Formats: sequence, C-alpha cells, structure tokens
Amino acid sequence: MLEKIQTENIQKGMYIVCSANNYPTLSPQIANNYVTTKDVILKLLHCDIKEVLIDSYKSSIRESIQQTLYSEEILFAREAYTQLIQLVQNIFKTVEKGRDIDIDDYKHKVTPLLGSIERNSNAAVSLTILHQSDQYRFTHSLNTAILSAVLGRFLGHPDESLKELILSAMLMNIGEIWISDNILDKRGNLTQKEFSIIKQHPELACEYLNTQNDIPQKITKAIYSHHERDDGSGYPEGSSRNKIPKFARIISICDTYDAMTSKRPYKEAMTPNMAIKHLYSMKDSSFHTAYLENFIKCIGIYPTGSFIKLSDGRYGVVMKNIPLAPLLPEIKVVFDSRLRAVSPEYIDLLQSSNENAGSNLEIIECIHPKTFKLELNRFLW
Repeated sequence: MLEKIQTENIQKGMYIVCSANNYPTLSPQIANNYVTTKDVILKLLHCDIKEVLIDSYKSSIRESIQQTLYSEEILFAREAYTQLIQLVQNIFKTVEKGRDIDIDDYKHKVTPLLGSIERNSNAAVSLTILHQSDQYRFTHSLNTAILSAVLGRFLGHPDESLKELILSAMLMNIGEIWISDNILDKRGNLTQKEFSIIKQHPELACEYLNTQNDIPQKITKAIYSHHERDDGSGYPEGSSRNKIPKFARIISICDTYDAMTSKRPYKEAMTPNMAIKHLYSMKDSSFHTAYLENFIKCIGIYPTGSFIKLSDGRYGVVMKNIPLAPLLPEIKVVFDSRLRAVSPEYIDLLQSSNENAGSNLEIIECIHPKTFKLELNRFLW
C-alpha cells in the first residue's frame, strides 16, 4: 500500500518508491529501495524533495539489510547453491523411496540462500545462468526456486512466505519421478498421449504430498497449479486469472524462463534477453501482466551473468541490474572489439547515459558464451 510521507519523517527501514509527484526523479540508488542510512534522507532534503511515496507493506515486513558487493556475495551464493543442489537431490531420492519429507528441516536449510538474496540478489541470479549441468531436473528446480524468491521478495513477501515459495519450486516437479525418462527426455515432438502423461506430474506430486503430514496448503496449491496460465490455456484444470494461486503465478514465470535459458537434449538454450522478450510477448495471455513486468524489473532485460556486446564493439558481462532502468545495467568489460582480453573496466550504463546525452554507450547484443567457447565464471569475481 502506497503512502505519502514528508521527507523529514522518513525512518530507516522504510521502502521508498518515488517522489510524491514523481519530480524531481529519484536516483536509482534511492527509488524502489529501503532506507539504510540517514544519508539517504539528507540527500532527499538536499534535492528539495518534500514528500515521497513509501510502500507501507514492504516497510513493515522487512528490516533494512546491509547490501554487499557482488564480488563479496558470490562466494556465499555459490556455497548456498552447492548445498541446495544436494538438498534437491536428496528430496527426489526421499520421494522416490516413498519416505517422509521434512518441510521444517527444508525451511531451515534454505535460510542461507534467502539471506544471500536479501544482501545481493544479483549474485544468486547469475548462478541460474552459469550453473548449467546434465542434472537438469535438479538445477532447474533450484534455479526456478531462486528466481521465484527474487521475484517474491521484490513483490514484498515476508521471509516465511519466501521459504514456502522456494520449497514449492523445489518440489514442483517431483511428480516426474513416476514418468518415464524416455518421455521426459525425448528429442522429437511428443505424441498427444505422451504429452497427456507429462501433464499428470502436478497431480502426481500432490497425490504424494497429500500422504505427508504438515505440508502447508500454499505449497500443494502452488505445485498443483504451476502450469496453469492466465488465459486458461494451462493444465491440469485450465484455471485462469484470480483462480490461480499467487505462488503458482510467480513460479510459472520463473519455471518458463529457466526452461528457455537451459540447454536440453532436444533444444539449445536461449540467451536471457531472448527469453525475456519471448515471455513479454505472452504478458497479456499466459502470464499475469503485473507479475511478469515486476520479474523483468527485478532481474533485468539482461540478467546478471549475461555476456553482451557494447555499441563501441567491446564485450562484457552484466554485473548488476537497476530496476528502474532494465536496459542500462552495470557492466564489467572483459574483451576489446577483437575479443582480446583487457584489464577489467566497470561501466554503469545508466550513469554513462546521464552524463553523455546524445552519445550513449549501450548494449547491442546478448551472446551465448558457447559461441566463443567462454567460461564466464572467471569474469564474475
């Protein structure tokens, strides 16, 4: 809920959206962010901004958390990712053997990931691009969980809700355990019968979860409906719009995006920006428009970890996204125009755009690293 508040009454922990009249425009460091220091308040007063709009819901649910640099946070994010891949594998083994799952234990184990996302979500998002492996079932579940948590946090969900959202995504495909790998990994087009079998996996997952104790309804409903679409074209029930649970709406976007950007036996991976473009084309049909637009804001049109070419011919890696300027992220230049390694140079495209009106440096292409046989990991820290 948006509230107008006088600048002099701002307190640490409040979530500032924009200036009350949207003029003067707030800097990207202040707009759509939490107030972490008194310096923010002083900057607003110095700019003669008398009133701002705050999101009272976000302000009330989350204390201010000190943000870290990408180079610092990536170490924690990688450790959390490694631990949770193991957790996802163990969950699938547990379900396959028909044993009881422990939601409370899983909530405890996802806490480090949630902390990392709170401190610097760009680090965790980059891992969803960089961590591609033959174990698609596990990496896809975890990548979807990370992206869902980032979007859920951006939408203002409290920590307990985010943990359940993460677990919903991790568990969304456990129903595939009862479907033949010959169908799941088929290289050619699926027959109508094969596709009808694939479409059973949400129901199969919920049949299993319903035999367990203390599974929150939010989780089972999200898993059951994560393939529903806003226009009613999804499955298993063809539900539409407000009949689709909020968690399912979030997961459906993140599930589709990660599937598009992942290499499979039967298809090549899309570049992140092409996947975003494809998703956006479905904003008035398959996906909730506001949720999809917020997804693009929080991960960017060029998500962290994307390999890009600049208008001056140089190549770099996206290091940080700015929600208010998704086309103008922060870049780390690593190659010259002839793909020769250079001393890294950090460029804030938004700042460059503001300082050099008329001669802006911009991204002209997003490139899959395999095109040049690159390992991007070494450029990100």
